Amino acid sequence: MAATAGVNKLYVGFAKEVELPKTGCLLIDDETRDVPEWRRPKLFDPLKHSFNPLEGLDYKRARELAEVLYTISPQGENTLTVRNGKRALLKSLLASKRLDELETEKGKRWERTQEPDEEVRGMVADLLASPVLKRVFCEQPNFTFTKGSVIQARLNRAEFGEFDALVLGLFLISHYKGQLVIPDFGFYGREQHASLIREKRLIAGVNFLAELPDKLRRAVLLIESKEGKRTTAEDAETLASYAGLIRGTNGYNSFVAGAMGVSEV
Repeated sequence: MAATAGVNKLYVGFAKEVELPKTGCLLIDDETRDVPEWRRPKLFDPLKHSFNPLEGLDYKRARELAEVLYTISPQGENTLTVRNGKRALLKSLLASKRLDELETEKGKRWERTQEPDEEVRGMVADLLASPVLKRVFCEQPNFTFTKGSVIQARLNRAEFGEFDALVLGLFLISHYKGQLVIPDFGFYGREQHASLIREKRLIAGVNFLAELPDKLRRAVLLIESKEGKRTTAEDAETLASYAGLIRGTNGYNSFVAGAMGVSEV
């Protein structure tokens, strides 16, 4: 699927009310929403559907995916061991056709050094220990991410657990090449996702700006289209500053009050 030009927008505060774009998109959320039939809505259900996350994987996406996977279970800062592990995982992703090939010795085709390969196997085995993740990623693919449709990925954390929902969300973000709508970007967002902003295909919501890693927070604040609704005072003031308003002026005070949902500040 070729990349599709889209839009960037940031919602801060009560972020569940994000608007879907006019074009096709992938919505990643806890629950589905009503979508007009003419928009050809499709539901991705982890209990029924599967896809191959390594299909069509190129170097850029493989590197981003390797970086993102290491954020799920952080193992310290950017140490030599972590860098070696990421490098081994990158090679493994590019050399494999299916994710479960990385779990065992059988069928390996990449250049090997003993320690990183063992770490890669352990990481993938940890992911695929989940029956849901193993079924979604390793069974025969039966879901097509149709261009032009509104695809809703229902990743209910109360049902699947936070770990499974996070992994599913990160793989879907990596796999889908069109417009993304992520109302709970504070949960899924990683520094590597700043590339989505450069590609103009991220509509994101956060409850608090502090949910995001520092570099990603600075990147989303540079999105031109931003909307605050029932935000904290700190976030409302940050949005006002990025809107070019001067602290203490009527315009500044009105903006902050509107973002917080109060009559005056």
